[in-house]
Amino acid sequence: MAGECVPEGPDLKEMGEEELWELINDNRHRIALGVRPCMLIPYLRQARVLTEMDEDEIISCHNLHNRSMRTSHMLDLLRTQGRNGAVALLESLMIHYPTLYTQVTGRKPSTEPSRFSGLIKYSELTEYLIRAVTGMQKELQESRQEADRLSKRCTSLQSEISQMMEQKEKYRCLQADCEHMRRQLAAAHREVVKLKDEKCDLYVRYTASIEENSAVNIHCRDLNLQVYQLQTELRKAQTETDFQRQRSFRCASPAETQQLRDEVNSLRCQLLEAEKFAPAREDILAQDLVEARDGRTELVEQLMCYRDEKERLLREKEKLLDQKECLSLQVQQLTLDCDMYQQKSTVIQSQMRELQSERDQAYLSRDEAQALIARSLAEKDTLRSQLVELQERVFTVRARGSHMDTSGKQPHMD
Repeated sequence: MAGECVPEGPDLKEMGEEELWELINDNRHRIALGVRPCMLIPYLRQARVLTEMDEDEIISCHNLHNRSMRTSHMLDLLRTQGRNGAVALLESLMIHYPTLYTQVTGRKPSTEPSRFSGLIKYSELTEYLIRAVTGMQKELQESRQEADRLSKRCTSLQSEISQMMEQKEKYRCLQADCEHMRRQLAAAHREVVKLKDEKCDLYVRYTASIEENSAVNIHCRDLNLQVYQLQTELRKAQTETDFQRQRSFRCASPAETQQLRDEVNSLRCQLLEAEKFAPAREDILAQDLVEARDGRTELVEQLMCYRDEKERLLREKEKLLDQKECLSLQVQQLTLDCDMYQQKSTVIQSQMRELQSERDQAYLSRDEAQALIARSLAEKDTLRSQLVELQERVFTVRARGSHMDTSGKQPHMD
């Protein structure tokens, strides 16, 4: 079909030797790249333009490193054969490379005996053409088999590629899940660090509250002392008022006694009114008790709801743990196909080891700080106990001094 589109060139039989070789040399580069010498040598040998020595030199020469160099050397040997070499070359191209023959000569290839130059006898030419056609059919069959084999191989490779793409998609999903879990782990780690910081703050606050409590206790002891002193003074004042009241009762007039009796009667009336209002207060207290019991039942119901919610959350946690185990199994299966990420995982593991070492060092420093705080608290407790003992001793000494002062004043007054 391609030959029909090419216009007919001049007849090769009418062309001279120089014209033929000029035509070949104009297309020498194309012939050297597109021709295999082993395909043309049998026809050239049968046309008697190449000898057996020439064939060995073309095929076995060590100086000819590639096919183009061997083809160029074959053209040089044919150039020494003159016009017969050029005609035999073009006829071999017409048989084995019809497309190249059309490109070189501008003529359509044909296997008619009239198109050949007569360098080979008709019987030999027919036999050679039969052998060439048979060889071409074998090559065509082999090429078809190779094409079928390559198509099957391509189909298998496409199926493998689709499987690899599916595995790659699964791995991406698992990698995304793993990255999500890593982010959750990092968030949990940050939360743990935050809780540890809060714990340290609570320790500090606890120590401060202990110090404040000790100060409050000391202040409370001082107030107790003051209360004791005030109670003693109050007792003295009560004894004095009782003594004065008895003296006033002895010295009081009948009008004053009548007034005191009226006050006593008014107080008794007030007491009776208070007793009348006591049942109403009991009803109010009973109502408050009922409301408190109702509130307690509501709290119990809320507690039961919270327990049910806790059980549900525990079941969901177990389900999530099962899902996590399934995902971890899938990750272990796909890690066999992901050897290319081992270097990255080793780098990440080394970084994790460094972080763990830093974390352990932080834990050690925290434990040392906690031990130091505990020692300081113990020392403070011992100092506080010593201070309390000293204050008690001071109080006892002061009490003894005051007792001695009072005992010394009484003989002097006598």
